[in-house]
Amino acid sequence: MLFHYAGFNASTLFSNDGDITYIVDSFTEVPFPGITDFQIGWSYFLVWKGQQLYISKKPEDSDNDTGSSVQSIRIPEKSLDSTCCKQAAIGKDNVVILSNDNEMWQYKIYEDTWKKVINFIGSGDDSEKEYAVKIIQRGCTVALTNLGRAFNVPTLIDIPKRVRFIDVAGGFDHTIFLAENGDIYSMGLGTRGQLGHNDLEDCDNPKIIDALAGIKVTQISAAGWHTAVVTDQGDLYTWGWNVNGELGLTSQESKVIALPTLIDFTDDRNESVEVSVKKVQCGNTFTICMTDDGTLWGCGCNKYGQLGQSPEKLPSSPKFVKLDVPLNSDSIRDFKCSEWGTVLVTD
Repeated sequence: MLFHYAGFNASTLFSNDGDITYIVDSFTEVPFPGITDFQIGWSYFLVWKGQQLYISKKPEDSDNDTGSSVQSIRIPEKSLDSTCCKQAAIGKDNVVILSNDNEMWQYKIYEDTWKKVINFIGSGDDSEKEYAVKIIQRGCTVALTNLGRAFNVPTLIDIPKRVRFIDVAGGFDHTIFLAENGDIYSMGLGTRGQLGHNDLEDCDNPKIIDALAGIKVTQISAAGWHTAVVTDQGDLYTWGWNVNGELGLTSQESKVIALPTLIDFTDDRNESVEVSVKKVQCGNTFTICMTDDGTLWGCGCNKYGQLGQSPEKLPSSPKFVKLDVPLNSDSIRDFKCSEWGTVLVTD
């Protein structure tokens, strides 16, 4: 399994003759052997080797170490156990880590300090033990539990009765949830239409997106001020802020799209083409999706090469275009976008 990155880099992980390569404008193999996962932060990366977690070093750290471009992160009380990390949520200046025994810790990167998060779930009356299964960190830290409940850590989020959430994603100021039945809920700030409720109002608790009612959504993504979802029919819907073309909606003149809108894919001659989308990922100002034949399409800002293309050749795109990827599409098993970059996972 190999990882290939494109986009903004402010670490020593990608360099040329000792000089930091700030713009990685084509998919480049991550120069670290044996990694099993790779997470993209605002100005750093997290590198996983099994359950061992590493963070990329800053340029100012490059003069005083062994030459490695990453350093190990170990929870203080478990410093002798290098494989105690189960999951991590990236923030601008901190990482929230979930341990194998379901404890949550916050690591402040630039202060090099740790803080244990109090147990906010509690035992309750359920016979089944409840624990966090996914955490995300954007404007706030949101935890999703195995029982389908959600916390704005440490506060329980008020969700409709008999609704069970199975996934969560978030942008700068908003959070979206995928319910077990395929419905989509959103909450947070709505000033850029990112909630999908056909208005610009804020929402304190998860509210169903009526425009998608009756449509079974299978996968969700959000970043910046926009949102994208894939349905069980292979359709792609986007909404929110579209200043950089991140929604891929060339037919819309408005820069704020407050209602989920179906994407119409077109070829180089601007003729409609039939595609079936199986996954979508949002970065802060761009969006990439993969179709069932392994083709990658992207739109939005490419200032840092985050679409995997040269910024000189493609500074941005207001519509989804096929991405020229120097890898066999059959070998691409997964991909993800975050902040200002994209990583491809290949066999």
